[in-house]
Amino acid sequence: MPVLTPEKKSAPTKCAARGQRALAAGFFALLLGPGLLWLALHSRCDTTNYENRTLTPFPGKSVPISDWPSAFESWLEDNAPFRNSFLSLKAGADLLTGSLDSDSVLQGRDGWLFLKDVSDSRSLSDYQGLTAYTEEETRTMAETLTALNEALAARGSKLVILFAPAKEGVYAARMPTSIPVVSRPTRVEALTQALSASGVPVVFPLELLRTASETQQVYYKYDTHWNDPGAWLAAQQVFAALGLPYETTLPQTAVDPGETAPKDLANLCGRWNWCTDDLYYKVNAPTARLTEGGRESELTRYQGDGSGTLLLARDSFGAALGPHLAEGFDTALVLHTNQLTVENLLVQQPTVPDAVVLEVGERFSDNLQRRMEILLDWVGRLA
Repeated sequence: MPVLTPEKKSAPTKCAARGQRALAAGFFALLLGPGLLWLALHSRCDTTNYENRTLTPFPGKSVPISDWPSAFESWLEDNAPFRNSFLSLKAGADLLTGSLDSDSVLQGRDGWLFLKDVSDSRSLSDYQGLTAYTEEETRTMAETLTALNEALAARGSKLVILFAPAKEGVYAARMPTSIPVVSRPTRVEALTQALSASGVPVVFPLELLRTASETQQVYYKYDTHWNDPGAWLAAQQVFAALGLPYETTLPQTAVDPGETAPKDLANLCGRWNWCTDDLYYKVNAPTARLTEGGRESELTRYQGDGSGTLLLARDSFGAALGPHLAEGFDTALVLHTNQLTVENLLVQQPTVPDAVVLEVGERFSDNLQRRMEILLDWVGRLA
C-alpha cells in the first residue's frame, strides 16, 4: 500500500512577495509621510491657534503609562500635521452642504453662529430655560451683594451689577427652530429680579439690545460678544443706574474698514477662512482715552471727560464696554477677572472709587458670587 505524505506548500511567488512589500511600504508611507512632509513645509503652513485655548502638550514623564495612549491621542488631535488646512477644508465642505459638525458651535439662521453648552458655558440650556439657581444659591448671592453694597456705600461709593446678555437671547430670531424655548424666565432673568429686591441696581439689558438689533447689529455674527453699538447701549443703562447723564438714542454708526470683526465661534468650528463677511461697526460717540494697557489688556486705565473715579471689574464683554463707560468718569481702572484678586486690587486700587461696576456675562453668572466675595474682602482691607 502506498504511503501518503503531507502535501508540501508552495513557496510564495516573487510577485506576491513584492506585492506584500509594496503594501507594507505604502502603509508606512501613509503613516510617516505626512510627518516628514510637515517637517519640510510647516514653516509655510498656517499654524495659528484659532481656538482661544491651550492646545494639548505632548505627554511627558508625569503622565502614567496607563494614561499615555489617551494623552498621546489628545496631543495628536491638536498637533496633527496640516491640521488647520484639513479643518478649514472640512468647514468649507460643511458650508457647501449647509451643515455644521461641531461640538461647540451651533449654526443658526442666515449663517449666524451660536455657542453650545461647553465647558465654561450652558448657553443653550440657559436660552431654553432649562437651568435655574436654587433658593439657597440665590439667597447667598443676595446676602453677599447686600453686604458689598453696604460696605461701599459706607465709603461713599455706588455699586452696579451688569449682566451682559448672551447672544442667544438677543438674537433669538436667528436661533434654529430645533432649539425650542422650554420655560421662562431664564436663570439670569430670575436672578436679576431677586437681586434687584436688595435695592442694588442690577442691569440686564436684554430687551433693549433685542429691540435695537432690529435696526442695528449689536452682536457679532460669528462671535459670542456684543459689538461697539451693543456695548455703548449697555453703558448708557449703567449710567442711568448710577444716576449719571445718559443717552436713550443710539448715535450714528459707521463701518470701520481698518478693523476686522472678531469671530471666536468661527474659529472654534474651523471656519476662520470662510466667515469673512461680518462688519466692524463703530459708534460715532466720544470714548475715554487709554492711559495704560491696550484695548484687550487684562488691566487698563482710562481718562474720560466726566468726573469721579470708576472701577470696572469685567470679563470678556467688558473689553468693548470699558471705553464707553470710562468716558463718564475722570479716571477708570478696568480689571479682567483674571486680575481680580484682593492682593492685586490693594495695589492697583488702594482707595475706594466713586463707582464700582461689576460686569458679568450671562453665561459666566456662576462667577458672580466669588467675584463679589473678592470685592468685599478688598473693601474690608482698605484703611
